[in-house]
Amino acid sequence: MPPSKMRMNSATKTASLIALGFLLTACGSPCGNPEDRLVPLSELPCNTTNADGVWESHPWPPIDDEQCYWLEFRGCSQYEIEHPLRRVPSLVVGYTSFDPDGGFATTGSGNGFIIEEASTSTVTIRNDQNQLFYLKLVLE
Repeated sequence: MPPSKMRMNSATKTASLIALGFLLTACGSPCGNPEDRLVPLSELPCNTTNADGVWESHPWPPIDDEQCYWLEFRGCSQYEIEHPLRRVPSLVVGYTSFDPDGGFATTGSGNGFIIEEASTSTVTIRNDQNQLFYLKLVLE
């Protein structure tokens, strides 16, 4: 291959890499609006504990009252959620939905629902996906 064509290819590749760098920089953080915070029980006004000691942060759908909508669970975020059990839960289950009323929910799994820690007063979970979910937490 003649040297002039090699320089052209090299210059084109360099320009392409520079353009790609500008494009990636312009797009910003892949996580959008992450949030690490404590979620106190006062933010979960519809939480319940049944006679068997199972605690639920939110009701199942259909949900008529907006204050009972599931907790917004932002992508790339960690939430420390208070619970009233006064013991370390033996089972932590999360349900995620794309709808605040919990419609079409599924069991939280993978990097969209990571259990970091459980204590006598809180459960810390993380959403490592770049996806907004709505969350219902069940502790036994």
